This record gives sequence, structure tokens and C-alpha cells, in this order.
Amino acid sequence: MNKYLKQLLDALAAKNIELQGLMTKSLDAGQTPDEDTEKSIQVIEADIAAIEKNIARVKKQIAATEAAAKTATPAAGQSEDDAKKSAAGEPDSEGKQPKIEVVKLAKGIGFAQYARAKLCSQLAAKNGNFVSPVDMAKQMGFGDEVQDLVTKATLGTTTDVGFASALVQENRLVGEFVEMLRAATVFEQLNGFRAVPFNSKIPSQLTGGTAAWVGEGAAKPLTNPTYGEVEIKEHKLAAITVYTQELMRRSDPAVDVLVRDDLIEASKTLIDNTFLDAAAASTTRPAGVLNGVTATPNTGTTAAAYEADLLALINTFVAANLSLDGAYFLMSETRAAQISLLRDALGNSYFAGMALRGTRTLMGIPVITSQAVGDKIILVKTSEILLAQDGGVDVSYSDQATLVDGGTTHHLWQENKFAVRVEKFITWAKRRPIAAAFLDYTPTGG
Repeated sequence: MNKYLKQLLDALAAKNIELQGLMTKSLDAGQTPDEDTEKSIQVIEADIAAIEKNIARVKKQIAATEAAAKTATPAAGQSEDDAKKSAAGEPDSEGKQPKIEVVKLAKGIGFAQYARAKLCSQLAAKNGNFVSPVDMAKQMGFGDEVQDLVTKATLGTTTDVGFASALVQENRLVGEFVEMLRAATVFEQLNGFRAVPFNSKIPSQLTGGTAAWVGEGAAKPLTNPTYGEVEIKEHKLAAITVYTQELMRRSDPAVDVLVRDDLIEASKTLIDNTFLDAAAASTTRPAGVLNGVTATPNTGTTAAAYEADLLALINTFVAANLSLDGAYFLMSETRAAQISLLRDALGNSYFAGMALRGTRTLMGIPVITSQAVGDKIILVKTSEILLAQDGGVDVSYSDQATLVDGGTTHHLWQENKFAVRVEKFITWAKRRPIAAAFLDYTPTGG
């Protein structure tokens, strides 16, 4: 706790020096701060206020710890003096350090703090105040794990026993972010994909062999199946989120949560929307799982209609000689709730398996819900889908670009904004044309 207090005090001192520099610049010019300088001063003053608030909190915790040390109860085999030292975080009479419980950051927060430290370091450099990313992480009060991740690119030697520690932290913090990204997407909740390498060609069976009973002296049928090739290319998704520079500089834990959640939301939306659409493959993106698939007609939204239509959906797999092992129903949370509320004449749930959120089943088939599915119900068999992906993400930053977001244009440099881009290599392809079937409930005009 005392170490964290020192980090906060160092950060406060750095902010006060930065504020003093801006004020001195205006005074030397014999004028009040101009508009841009005034905005910078206000941002720094807000940061100082946030740091001072955290300092007050930490001092309160230290005082509480010291009070507990005065009334500490010795453990078995421990003297009263050693009990007080242990409670205060000090070595005992034998020089042994007390066990300190390390408070772990919430998943993905360390990765977001790593991104912010590098980003703010670049911002400071552009203002003529060079602060290394690791020093920026210290100033912002980020912990040792984040500081280790920031310094991972530092050269080391095989005789340096701590050389690999930063790489371990990188794997863990980046891994946590990737894990959260996977849990957020429909795509990553599906199991059973066939893993393949990038830039490869995989043989696929287009039609099965045929067999028949043959009478004496009759011609025997051709039994050869037909084969084709599925090409697995290398595709990369990039999600970009835009923030104001003032927001990125704030020493507020809520900003870390905002950055983490924004990056996950942007990435998962792109993955799910691409996987669930009907677009063809191109040099920049894989084909949607519904590409080349004709919708199975639906007859309505009553219990009987749903049952008949779902059976028709299942029959498309049966007709293609596909089993339902490893198959999933995909639908929106809204439609799943609607189906779960259907009742028979006695008031019993018509589809009992839909009542258990998180473990829903429909006609014995697992159900995964996401609003990204929209007005469709999709039946997909993952073993008929080839998947190639790497295990990490790459983060880049810029304040020089002009970004177009629909009808909105962001001029980053002109508007004091900063863009964070997350990239991930991932692609997929169907082994054969039939790997999915769907019902479309999109309202029609008229």
C-alpha cells in the first residue's frame, strides 16, 4: 500500500510540474493562457484532483492498517510484536516478509491500461514532453504487471533471470483480453470447429458414394464420391474506437473499463456480423455461414408453427445426410424469450428446454443467443466449418488520420482525438455448401 502511495505522490508531482510549465509559458509571454493552453490546464487540474482523491483513499487505508496493527492478535507461535509487524506489512523479528495479498485487476483491465500508457506516452511526446511508456504507466498509478507488459520489448540476455517475466505477463494480460473477446461473441461460444492453418487448401467431399442391390447379370452403379477443395486464406479484422485526448489522460479507473469494453464490443460485433451474414468471400473477408443458403420458409410464430418450421429446418440436414451431433440453434435473445413463453392449453411450457437461460436447448439441440442474429433462427453444424486463427491481438494508435464512420467524419488531429485499433487474424470456410440452414422472420412490407 505504501508503494502505491509513493507512485501516486510521484504522479502528483509530475502533474504539478507539467501544470507549472504551462503557467510559466504564459507568464513569460506576459499574457493569460490562450484557449488551447487553458484546455490543457483544465485537463491537468482534473487529473490532479483525481490523483489527490486516490491519495486520500490510500492514506485512509494505511491508517486503518496501522490501527489494526495496534490491536493485532498473535497467531500460533507468533509474538505480539511480530503480529503487529505482520499487520503493518513489515518484516518480523526473523526478517521474514509477511505474505501480502495481491489484488488482481479485473479481466481485460490490465490490457486496457497497457494500451492507455502507450497512448498517453505518445501524446506527451507530441507536446514536447517525452515520457517513456513505462514512466507513464507509473505516473498513472498502474501496477507492476502492466509496467512489465509495457517494458516487454526491452532487450535482455540469456543470463538475465528476469528476462522472460515480461513475456509471461504479456501472455496473461493479452490472453485475458482475448478470452473476454471470445466469451462475448456467438462465434466463439460454438464448439467443434475443425482447426486448420492459414493459406492452405483442404480437400472436401461434395457428394457421397452410392450403393445399390444388384441383380444377376445387371449393371453395377458408379460408387465414386466427388471431391473438391476449400481454400483457407488469411483474413484480418480491425476494430477502431475513437477517444478524446482529454479522456485518455484522466487517472480514473472508469476509463480503463471504458477502453476495454469498447475494444471488445467493436471486435465482437464485426466477427459476429460477418460470420452470420450471407456475403461471399473476398480478399478482405471470409464468407458468411449463410452464403449460398436459401431460407427455409416459415409458417408463423405460434407454438405449432415454430415446431413445424424447426422440423423442416432439421430435415434440410437430414436430406444432406448430416447428423445433428455438434449442431446449434442460433437466435436473438428476444426470440428465445418469446419461444420460452409459449404455453400449451394446460399452461405448461411448450418448449421446456428454453426456460433455462445459459443452458437452453430446443428440440434437444443447444441454443446460443445474440442480438447479432437478428430476425433469423439459424441451425449450424460446426464440424462442417474450417477455422484458422492466431491466439493474440495487435494494438496500434494514431492521432493523424481522418476516419469515416457512416455519416460521421473524425479529423483526429484537428479535434484532439486519438484512435485505438485492434487487429486479429481469423478466417473460416464451409467444408461443403451445406453447413447451415435458417428461418427468416424479417418483416416484409405491404
